[in-house]
Amino acid sequence: MSIVFGAEPERLEDLDDWVALTRRHEMYAVSAAQIRSANAIPRPHTGSSADPDLLDFTPELDGAVAFTRWRREENCAALLTEGGLCWVLSGIIRKSVVHESGQRRIVDLIMPGDFFALGSDDAASYSFEAVTEGTLTARLTQRNLIKLAKDDPRLYRLFYQLACDVIARLESQLLVQGRTTATEKIAAYLLLMSTRLSGAEDGAVVLPVSRYDIADHLGIAVETVSRAMTELRRAGLIKLNGPRRIAMTAPRKLT
Repeated sequence: MSIVFGAEPERLEDLDDWVALTRRHEMYAVSAAQIRSANAIPRPHTGSSADPDLLDFTPELDGAVAFTRWRREENCAALLTEGGLCWVLSGIIRKSVVHESGQRRIVDLIMPGDFFALGSDDAASYSFEAVTEGTLTARLTQRNLIKLAKDDPRLYRLFYQLACDVIARLESQLLVQGRTTATEKIAAYLLLMSTRLSGAEDGAVVLPVSRYDIADHLGIAVETVSRAMTELRRAGLIKLNGPRRIAMTAPRKLT
């Protein structure tokens, strides 16, 4: 469902005011002009400053990109209708699978600036939910994605780089899960989250997910997550200021 506003907000923050007026709707779309005016389209991390980014293609993307804001724990099944390319502007999207036993495994936590592809089989294999209230996503359908790439080789180059970024993100998570002990897994996971959230390994961060999510992301029990964090705190490697606020006091020793 699209909501047509009487006037476009000047900044992305202004959209929160519009949210309050449209609470009765489960989902709403905002225009590309609203996002563009807020400079909200993220710049993907490419290898060179000469590489193109999405802001270089604002005229081409205007009208082709669908923006949607999601409520906390809302199923984002609408993203899967036509496949294509998505990215998160704010909030977090959780990609997970539930086994026949009922056990959930989180495949990916998609954060602001992260891109993810949607395949034809994803609807049957995975579920996508918004972790935080007001999560905002952008999507290019597969049809528009192919057309834009054909029309402009620079966009094809950009899409290729984005695919490489997705693979690199998932490879980093695989390396974390490959650690031997549970404490090593948690240490590496916290280090990775700190880097993704603050851009530095020694940053103090507020974990955007619960310990249950961490457990399902690493494939271990939530009790094991709690014990490992306590062990790291007692060893002086991290400081816990509440259940989610964590400071890395000795990041090199967490590697």
